[in-house]
Amino acid sequence: MTDAQLPFSKPTLEDVLSDMKVRYDADPVAAVRSQGFIKMLHKYVADGLRDRLTDDARRQGIVVKEEVRVFGSHKPKDVDVAVVHPDNGILLSVGVRSQMTSIGNNVLEYYQGIIGECISLQDRFPMAVYGYVYLHPLLSKKWGTVKGEKVLRAEHPDHPRYARMYAAVTGRDGKAYKDLRGIYDQFAYLVVDFDQVPLPGIRDEVVQAGVSLDKADLRIETFVERLITTFTERNIWLDVFEPAIS
Repeated sequence: MTDAQLPFSKPTLEDVLSDMKVRYDADPVAAVRSQGFIKMLHKYVADGLRDRLTDDARRQGIVVKEEVRVFGSHKPKDVDVAVVHPDNGILLSVGVRSQMTSIGNNVLEYYQGIIGECISLQDRFPMAVYGYVYLHPLLSKKWGTVKGEKVLRAEHPDHPRYARMYAAVTGRDGKAYKDLRGIYDQFAYLVVDFDQVPLPGIRDEVVQAGVSLDKADLRIETFVERLITTFTERNIWLDVFEPAIS
């Protein structure tokens, strides 16, 4: 069998985080500013949704798009991942963000931003399903100066506190879900140890120190499945996503 005939294998989450680690290790600051860094995670989420589209959904022209400009309630919004129906618009929307440096200084400002983004989109598409993926490093690194020399300094973010913040804006459910604003249906909070070798590791236990699983599931491993379950339970007459393989 030639290379051209070999079956294509999509990157796993471990592959994605490993590639992100390479960029991060090369230059933490440049990695943060580079769109290529976070787009790896965009694609992982998009591929997870794309793989689950039914044949009927594809025939209808339903697609999973990355980097979509959508009209919000007051102005256009750039949505990282969206499941879009050609006639009926947004069915499902996901935001993806990484905050790798100066976390303590900026986390509250970004928190307000993701809530505002949620409100704007829900005003226009109240029946869509909304998710968000947020990534922090276990240790944040930023450039500083010591005796005139540029060095990387480590910051220890308060991950349990941030987990509680994100859990507070997830769980839009109940029969009146369409009337709720500023609350996501599903959220994933990744704390990643980029210093772990040979592969970076997801530190779910750090997140669960702030929010236990029985209060909110913030794991990335279950994120796509949780989105699909929410969508399917609300739209029992639609055949958009394949059920999970048991």
